[in-house]
Amino acid sequence: MPDNQKLQISEDGSHTPISEIFQVTYHSIHGAITESNVVFIDAGLNFLLKNNYSSISIFEMGFGTGLNALLTYIWAEKNQVNVDYHTIEAYPVSKDTSDQLNYGEILGYQEILYQLHKCDWEIEINFSPYFSFCKYHQELENFDLKSKYDVVFFDAFSPASQPQLWETPILGKMYDILNYNGVLVSYCAQGAFKRNLKTVGFRVEAIPGPPGKREMTRAIKDLSKVKSAGITEEFTFDVVLESIIAGVDTIISGD
Repeated sequence: MPDNQKLQISEDGSHTPISEIFQVTYHSIHGAITESNVVFIDAGLNFLLKNNYSSISIFEMGFGTGLNALLTYIWAEKNQVNVDYHTIEAYPVSKDTSDQLNYGEILGYQEILYQLHKCDWEIEINFSPYFSFCKYHQELENFDLKSKYDVVFFDAFSPASQPQLWETPILGKMYDILNYNGVLVSYCAQGAFKRNLKTVGFRVEAIPGPPGKREMTRAIKDLSKVKSAGITEEFTFDVVLESIIAGVDTIISGD
């Protein structure tokens, strides 16, 4: 179902649509482009780049306006890093809205933004030698996640708007699809969200947020933490949860 939107100009001059379905803005009113650069590009991609990643696979929860994908395309071209970008969206913005978004005009990549919205769903497209892209028109709750990723851009609407997406079943899925030492980044710094991330196995960092937010969240699937617990990769969050439900005291046994 498409989501019709009204456009609002944020403090850095870039648009942030207002969702008709959820009655919240897609991006920060303190600066849409600024927020995405801080939360997803700097805390996510630049963090991995500093850790010597030469190629990066991304899963984005919430394609929305396409801003994060556009900024990632620009980043991949600038840094000459191969990026494989997968994104999911249950409520696509209307064509009327996407045609009016000013990100491409501000950043100088209007045609790329247009093509990100125009391209077919569930078709892998090479936008450049450094950026491949595929989007899925589905709800995350029902989406079969099979690939492994280096970073998750967790950009769902707020916990108040979509509470089911911020609970342990979904966050456990995010943990499972990440490669070890991969990261999940989100604008949200809510205490319950961070506790849920820890419950499913993440090491959680509260780091400085974009304008208007004191903190944001980066969660790491920490290989050293897993090794110290004696857990192998086969023991995913789903396995742990099933074991708890079945009343099993521990999933690791010497018997």
